[in-house]
Amino acid sequence: MKKIYYILFLLILPLVGCSDFLEQDNKSNVPRDQFYGTAEGYGSLMNTVYSSLRAVYGIEPWIFCAGTDLYASGRNKVPDGLGTYKGLLNSDGDVKKFYASCYAGIQLANTAIYYADHTEATDLLGQYKAEARFVRAYYYYLLVQNFGGVALVKNMIDSPIVSFERESATATYEFIITEMEDLKKSLPAKTSVFGRVDQRTVNHFLAKTYLCRGYETFGTVSDFTKAAEYADAAIGGQVLSINFNDLFWPEKKNQENEEVIWSVQYDASSISSPTAGNMQQAFFGTYLGGAEDGNKYTTSNLTPTIRLHQLFSKGDTRYEGTFMVQFYTHYYDFYTKNKQLDAERVLYYYPPAWAVADTAAWRAANPATRSRTVIIPMQENTLTVSGKPTTYIAAMSGDVYGVAVVRKFDDPNSVFSTTSSTRDVVLARVGETYLVAAEAYYKAGNNAKAVERINVVRKRAAAAGYDMSVKESDLSIDFILDERGRELAGEYHRWMDLKRTGKLIEYAVKYNPNVVGADYFKGVDGQNKILRPIPLDAINLNHAKVEQNPGY
Repeated sequence: MKKIYYILFLLILPLVGCSDFLEQDNKSNVPRDQFYGTAEGYGSLMNTVYSSLRAVYGIEPWIFCAGTDLYASGRNKVPDGLGTYKGLLNSDGDVKKFYASCYAGIQLANTAIYYADHTEATDLLGQYKAEARFVRAYYYYLLVQNFGGVALVKNMIDSPIVSFERESATATYEFIITEMEDLKKSLPAKTSVFGRVDQRTVNHFLAKTYLCRGYETFGTVSDFTKAAEYADAAIGGQVLSINFNDLFWPEKKNQENEEVIWSVQYDASSISSPTAGNMQQAFFGTYLGGAEDGNKYTTSNLTPTIRLHQLFSKGDTRYEGTFMVQFYTHYYDFYTKNKQLDAERVLYYYPPAWAVADTAAWRAANPATRSRTVIIPMQENTLTVSGKPTTYIAAMSGDVYGVAVVRKFDDPNSVFSTTSSTRDVVLARVGETYLVAAEAYYKAGNNAKAVERINVVRKRAAAAGYDMSVKESDLSIDFILDERGRELAGEYHRWMDLKRTGKLIEYAVKYNPNVVGADYFKGVDGQNKILRPIPLDAINLNHAKVEQNPGY
């Protein structure tokens, strides 16, 4: 078999061997050209292109969530580099892994694009090639958000290449947009296979790409206008008809509901062991005890800050749809015994700030199950388990049950492990598309349409009897970021949201207890560390001169 070389770290690090991905479904040692030259072999390759997303989204979400206003260290620390910026170096292992995984996915996509012209003809071959082109463009979208301009590798690599020029951010954005706009016509309007890319997927990410480019120094107002157009096309007039709690209820049918545009697919049959799933449910919470307690396994970091709780107000159903407000004898009782919860003992109650004054009435409503409940208010000055006055920050770093955990990604079928969830990881859903449209319209100067889009999201969120609609005078980037925080808590968007809008330093310093000052962002050259560092290995192994990002 022809051996594929990946000398340059840019493409694949030695510690992330792409050949493993390429050959994982080829168990018979059939030569690559022969295997991928069949419809079955090519289909296997396409599945592997999609599964490459698991290397990015199935692991710790430091790249997407660390060092923001909404999540911080709890009982365990968030890595210092991505969590505080002060120790972020060009040798950072988490950045290196992300960079390598993106290029691994790009190489897989390039392989699928190549073999689309060298395999058995089928009716779906053109569509599959377009899907591979989209996945490649999506990886470049992730790279340009985190690193700025990067090397654009557009062909399958099967021989040593030691020199790749780093392109500008302008050229990188142009490639992503041009690719997505061109490939869209080869895709169905709506996929018949859930999880596959379709025109709606492309419209959603074209909207996000144009939106991000609009904020760049080379961006224009027309970028925001295009972002709004593509977001509206992705919405397609769809209303948000699923209540927020049902949207995330842990059943497979909800993971494939009509509002999900694209997701990384998981199920028990597709993983190698019960602990080979993704980690999403294990984050955004405090420590919940050991396996003997019958609760989910948490990493006890990326714990919600008080800021996340403060984003919500009375009447917003997303609060209880996001947090485990009432903790029963066993954590998953909330799901497995949902129809009999009135008879189940409540161990902990985490009332939001507006409900603190009513805790006595809450106990009295069901004294049989609540008389001995430990009440921990989600406010600045709260109570520890021992009942002594303390702060929220002290509670979030306490040993057990310190603060309310995010429950949106819970998987009651998982075993006691951080990596055992087989829930899909949602990358795009219509609720976010409305907020992308709102932000784009706002930046384009059309506040009326921006308010219309936001109010669709808020109408779905409002409890019966509450009017959560907003007016044009309420609009600002801060408000839009707040709304994204309420709607999308834990959904792997926050760092890119803050970076895109220029709010990263302001919000991290103001709301993240781990970032104690703006000087934490200052790099060795006196410039701020906004972009991630190009990994040192990628520079050293490249025979072309690669300029490092500011701050490193």
